[in-house]
Amino acid sequence: MLYLYSFDQFAGFDRVFAYQGDEKLAIGDLVSFGENLFLVLGEKIAFPELYTTLFVQVGSFSIVEKSFFSEKYIELLHWMVYYWYSNYKTVIKLFFEGEALSLLQRKGKINKKTKKAEVSVGKQQLVAENSQILVVFPDLWTRENYLQADKEALLLNSLDTLAKKQTNRRKIKQSLSGVIIATGSEIFQDFQNLSDIFFVEPQKWYYASQQDPRYKVGTVLEKMSELRGAKISEISSEML
Repeated sequence: MLYLYSFDQFAGFDRVFAYQGDEKLAIGDLVSFGENLFLVLGEKIAFPELYTTLFVQVGSFSIVEKSFFSEKYIELLHWMVYYWYSNYKTVIKLFFEGEALSLLQRKGKINKKTKKAEVSVGKQQLVAENSQILVVFPDLWTRENYLQADKEALLLNSLDTLAKKQTNRRKIKQSLSGVIIATGSEIFQDFQNLSDIFFVEPQKWYYASQQDPRYKVGTVLEKMSELRGAKISEISSEML
């Protein structure tokens, strides 16, 4: 039994279908059936008792993109739904914006290779070389006042255009950016080689999301650290 997330159809209150077939589909694949797109969520899912609508097979799936999301990224998606008691159609908005095909159509525009990147966060000097590091700020004011970054660092902003957000997601997924700077709403990225997470002023109340799905950034970063094998470090107010 596989579970598929539909970008086009509802299955009850959500967009997740249970499917049983012979296709060799893998977790994270983006597939199509006719004009409909599906993301393969794998054989395990949060709250499986809620997702019993079967996808009826009358043809074959076509692979649109192998490993559209990595397995660890899908694991984080499942955990977000389960831990914060939410649903897939709500949580997936944190992981992906816009239409799947629009992201694929822009793939060819990125050809720049990442160089060594350095940033200063207050008194702390951070360097990424042959790996990715994530620096999480509580708000834009703190970032503007305590961050000094070279042009190789990637700054993520919730106010960025959809096209820019999709471009940034591809840079991170393809390991084309070494230092990623984000606030709490932009931490849901498909990292390929994440070695360190730096959590700036973790006591700030901004790190508690007030919108559905409600989550605490610190708890999510701990799970990301566990899944990715990345070291997590706090940068307190005294270190700025």
